Amino acid sequence: MLNGTYYEMGRQYGHLLKEQMAWHLNELKNEFFVTTAGNNPVDQPAPLMNHKELTKMFMAGYYNAMPYDHKQMLKGATETSGLSFEDVVFMEYMLQAVIYSAGISGCTSAAVWGEASRDGRLYTGRNHDFGLSWRERLGRIAVVRITNPANSDISVAAFTRAGQLTTAIDLINSKGLYIEFNNADNTRPSSLPTNMRATDNLAFSLVSDYQSVEELNVIVPTMKSNDALLMLAADPTEAMYFELSPNLSVRTEPELLDGQLTSRANQALHPVWNMDVDSDPERAIAFSKIRRKNMVEFLSKDPSTNDDAKMRAFLSKEIIVDGKVSDGAACIMEPAVKVEDWTSYQTVTIPAELKVYWRIPTHTPWLEIDLKKFFTNK
Repeated sequence: MLNGTYYEMGRQYGHLLKEQMAWHLNELKNEFFVTTAGNNPVDQPAPLMNHKELTKMFMAGYYNAMPYDHKQMLKGATETSGLSFEDVVFMEYMLQAVIYSAGISGCTSAAVWGEASRDGRLYTGRNHDFGLSWRERLGRIAVVRITNPANSDISVAAFTRAGQLTTAIDLINSKGLYIEFNNADNTRPSSLPTNMRATDNLAFSLVSDYQSVEELNVIVPTMKSNDALLMLAADPTEAMYFELSPNLSVRTEPELLDGQLTSRANQALHPVWNMDVDSDPERAIAFSKIRRKNMVEFLSKDPSTNDDAKMRAFLSKEIIVDGKVSDGAACIMEPAVKVEDWTSYQTVTIPAELKVYWRIPTHTPWLEIDLKKFFTNK
């Protein structure tokens, strides 16, 4: 839990996570930046750029585009973590580094509310799917980052890895506004821009400055993203997906159960993209169509029973069992099929209660986190 100015919170972060940040930086360098041109060991990805090249690129683009307060957090962490400023910036954008190096993707999510939930409250559930080592390291460097900034009445919780001072792709604030991001692989450009603000940093501003989906419905369609992404936004009363790209961002209406169930895996669905999702093979994008289909069918069956426990039960089911596709949710829990995606972590939220359940497969059970105990800005 971090309190004070952004600079002070950065100093607290670097001091508290000094050991984890150093270890994680070394792991990232060893796994993704050992050699280039495909000369890595057979069980490691072959990066397109090395560590120094990526850091230089991140400094010129992503760092320069950060707001002043966020830069102050990085400055503070540099002073107490023992890492160089360049390495702190590199760690801040570790997710971008892994995407550039390995290009892996995944994720599935959904929200239900109103007559599609047991008590009318809104519930969300999501898999964050990435590489196997991305999950296995979480046992040591998983961080629930809680910021209670001075001169603000909004606190923010983000579900991250050590080194992500402001970046995150799962966040909820003290007003009950929750956002998460999935890759939109069917609309991803062949090259990703870096001379702009990174969306995983912009996400922190969205939940630091806004309180509702209604507000995001105005601002998000005016944004551009450094990657093709599907953004779920939810608050205590409604949810919707925004489909983002480097060139265009659009909102989508909740599409199921009279507009009270919405879900995405890794395919953008808005007609503006002119994509024929139905023609994609089942194996495309790590079983994206099947993952969403499974989640929609599970939540559509007897929707009056939908709640956080039902979400957790579904997310705990595996999609690959004995080498065959099942009716479960997780992308890949064990290497039964040769794909690069594994479920790294899972979240279930109840925005009205400021409650989150977080699970790291192979490391933790479902952990119940009552954020009211940690949010001091309300």
